[in-house]
Amino acid sequence: MKIRRLLLPLLLAAPLFTRADALHDRALAMLQRLNAAAAPHLCTDPADPDRGALRCPGCGLYHTRAAEALFPFAAEYALTGDRTRLRQAVELGDWLLQQQRDEGEWIETPETWTGTTTDQLLMLALAYPLVEPALTAAQRTRWMQGMERAADYLVRVMDNRFASINYCATTAATLAEVHRLLPKAAYAEKARKLARMIVAKMNAEWFIEGEGGREGAYKYGVDIGYNLEMSLWGVGRYAQITGDTLVAEAVRRSAEQHLWFIYPDGMLDASAGIRSNKWTLWGSGTSDGCHPLCALLCDRNPAFAEAALRNIGCLERSFTASGLLGPGPDYDRIKQTPPCIYPTFTKAKSLAMLLLWSPSETTAAALPTDCDTCRRFRTLGTTVVRRGPFCGTVSAYGYKAREGAASKYMHRPAGGALTALWIEGFGLLQASSQTEYRRWEPMSFPQMPDVRPLTPRIECGAHTDLYEYDAWSETTETPDAVQCAAGGLLRDRDGRPCGIGYVRSHRFERTRLVKEYDILHHTSDDTVRIVEPLLLLGDTRIERLDERSLRIVRPGRSVVMHLAGDAAALRIDSLAAPLHQSIYPALIALPIVVEVPVREPLRRQRVTVTFETDTES
Repeated sequence: MKIRRLLLPLLLAAPLFTRADALHDRALAMLQRLNAAAAPHLCTDPADPDRGALRCPGCGLYHTRAAEALFPFAAEYALTGDRTRLRQAVELGDWLLQQQRDEGEWIETPETWTGTTTDQLLMLALAYPLVEPALTAAQRTRWMQGMERAADYLVRVMDNRFASINYCATTAATLAEVHRLLPKAAYAEKARKLARMIVAKMNAEWFIEGEGGREGAYKYGVDIGYNLEMSLWGVGRYAQITGDTLVAEAVRRSAEQHLWFIYPDGMLDASAGIRSNKWTLWGSGTSDGCHPLCALLCDRNPAFAEAALRNIGCLERSFTASGLLGPGPDYDRIKQTPPCIYPTFTKAKSLAMLLLWSPSETTAAALPTDCDTCRRFRTLGTTVVRRGPFCGTVSAYGYKAREGAASKYMHRPAGGALTALWIEGFGLLQASSQTEYRRWEPMSFPQMPDVRPLTPRIECGAHTDLYEYDAWSETTETPDAVQCAAGGLLRDRDGRPCGIGYVRSHRFERTRLVKEYDILHHTSDDTVRIVEPLLLLGDTRIERLDERSLRIVRPGRSVVMHLAGDAAALRIDSLAAPLHQSIYPALIALPIVVEVPVREPLRRQRVTVTFETDTES
């Protein structure tokens, strides 16, 4: 086999790749940590038919997708010469091939979805050149035949009618990779067709549409997390392999827009997209990672190397007591059982691709959010702002799925909500989560009590600004401040209004963030609640200064929250406090409430809340 003749002299040496720079060293250390966390869950019993498989301690079963860890294991072997990882990669690959169905697909156990066949096939194709010298002749035949059957399946079924756009993008890379091992015109043609389709589905601001519900034969809707962690690197890798310059340029333009959503601490802000129900701070719970995309682009824009480096730091803050990666920093405070193994192997995949695809040397540059800046994305109704120590995202993204409240994409925050607020020297103060938590995918969404959203909000009973998908919004910028304004009606999950309107603004100044709420009562007797959940990360403590002021204290810096005007006092909602927790992202918050009664005769009330930083002595 030609590829084997070319690679065999290199593959017999160990380690296969030697280089060192800051990004490589950090990524390799994290890859090894993730692999070491997964390896104890391998089945090692020679008599067990599942020998070699990874058992998920959180779900108590063998996910077929967990076998994708074969490539991270193979990559660690290639990078370090650790032959234990080589053996584990081969055994895991053998087990995965035993699970393959008659038509060439894999089902995503314990469910029946087969679109993830592209992810499993890609891991086999990337691992094969690394492990091939260690395979017997029978294994080589079995691996090649299994990859061919899976690729043939993807050629037959994959498009945006069948799957969300990220699967189409991954398949473009998958078929391009398989075509290098098994040259077949159908693979090259399908890869090109999918990649060009994805470019065509980039909107006027280069965001890919296609992650949401189906409208006729197609899907629409943008998700920042899945674009960064799946779609863009998929078509980017296709372009790199094939030399498709049209696709490569579109990926670059799109990726540079998405770079605004990497916060200064490495957080990947997927708070406002339609798949934000899986947001974890470091990315999305079941997607791969931003690292492969950064590897593909960091030679042209060194800010991508910095984004990857800082995101690895964000990962480090979400490991759990079990050793596995969790869906957020507070997982162990919310759950007493190990998390699903998915994040551990998907981020290992991501880092393995970075390590094998990135240039031999990388340099770093500042991120867009490192300095005072403002970027309004009109197609998303969303603005990212940095002023002084404050960095935040304000979203009025109006995407609607035709299924309404029955859709998992229709419980994301909207209406001009502040979906993330980070403060330099302090960390994340506010974040967002599903407005209504449901187990949209039982495998991926664990059981939770009747939790409340983490998102700052206006509410009256079941009605809230977070369901206002028709809100107007605008952003204005001056040398001293950025103001993000929005307005609409409080609505319930089905979009029904309750006779209460609002206009709300977030004014980012150099020394403080000012939130102004104008409550417009059409009714005469309803009391509106403004809820400002404050995250209790680490050893946060909250001190009451007076009835209108609180201090939120963390080591090194504190933030003072103040209620201005003649509105009611700030109240800690102790009764609802235990409910203000989330698994995506795994965070706990303390709800601070301002009650706004009707004021006759105007029925119009303004409430102003400010956040101002000071240094903890």
